[in-house]
Amino acid sequence: MPYVVAFIEQANQIFGPAEGFDAEALLRMLEGVDSVRDAVERFELLDAIEGDQNRRVAAQFLQLLPPSLDAAVLAVVRSSLARGLPIQFTWKPGYAFELGLWESSLYEEDKERWVGLVNVLIVSPDPPEGGAAAAS
Repeated sequence: MPYVVAFIEQANQIFGPAEGFDAEALLRMLEGVDSVRDAVERFELLDAIEGDQNRRVAAQFLQLLPPSLDAAVLAVVRSSLARGLPIQFTWKPGYAFELGLWESSLYEEDKERWVGLVNVLIVSPDPPEGGAAAAS
């Protein structure tokens, strides 16, 4: 799914850039955000997807996220940002919704900071292609 890849790449540029990462500013931007869909809107992630139909399909697809996965993703993002850790998102197609998470981090006591990275793997059924959604 090319538009899912674009969406994930945009999220990675925001939450895990090589330079200019400002975890505190990102955490402030998440104030009042109650769902992944809200976060996607706040950070304008759908704008990375080319084509109005593909954006509509992606927006509809976000509504299918199970509440437990939605809450878990937001909790991971907030926990990571609160500790100043960048986040790497990955997506792969699968049969059902799943969430994989691993963290490689270390607290440097002498500098009073966390270093490392949090990885979030979201597995989901393939979203329909833009043309397929338009035909239904």
